[in-house]
Amino acid sequence: MVDSDPVDEKILDAALERILLLGVRRASLDDIARRAGMNRITIYRRFTTKDNLVEQVLRRELLRVLGEVTAVGRAAVGVDEQIEATMCALIRATLTHPFATRLLEVAPEDALSFYTLRGEELVQAGIFYIVAFAERGQRAGVLAPYEPRPVAELLARLAHSLLLTPNGGVDFNDEAQTRQFVRTTVVPLLKYGMGQPDTGLAAKSAES
Repeated sequence: MVDSDPVDEKILDAALERILLLGVRRASLDDIARRAGMNRITIYRRFTTKDNLVEQVLRRELLRVLGEVTAVGRAAVGVDEQIEATMCALIRATLTHPFATRLLEVAPEDALSFYTLRGEELVQAGIFYIVAFAERGQRAGVLAPYEPRPVAELLARLAHSLLLTPNGGVDFNDEAQTRQFVRTTVVPLLKYGMGQPDTGLAAKSAES
């Protein structure tokens, strides 16, 4: 792993703080530079534009969230439990991360525009993560040998829709409802794909 640049990290920290306080549009590079304790030229030299800086802030937060979600899933025992723990943690993070709560409070129109314009990046990151999760399980022999991308796209789009419309039929703020939803829909989807369950795999999972 490449060590992060401390100056870049300081700029990203300042940018995140100002974005969550003021919104994306109102958080100027001058504000961010003052908060970081450096001049605006340094930020331009390292990130070129404000859009690039915002993109890097979002990417860093995505990596942080996915790292935390992965740790939660790996702590569970058994494939069903790992899937359930991972997806519940992902849903919880989607609903509770400051980008999903503070940004909506301080600049709701800003948040809507942000998640719409950058939706492709968020969905692609989700697809990449879920495909990797499924492929690891397939190599380990605990998930059926299906094509994971359609499943990953479906689940990534579900997570993105929660950012824009958190309320619906299932109350995802309720832990019991979330777990029931994940257990009855997401777990079998990730284990078997969109086809019929592999009875041999099911028996193997039951034994493990």
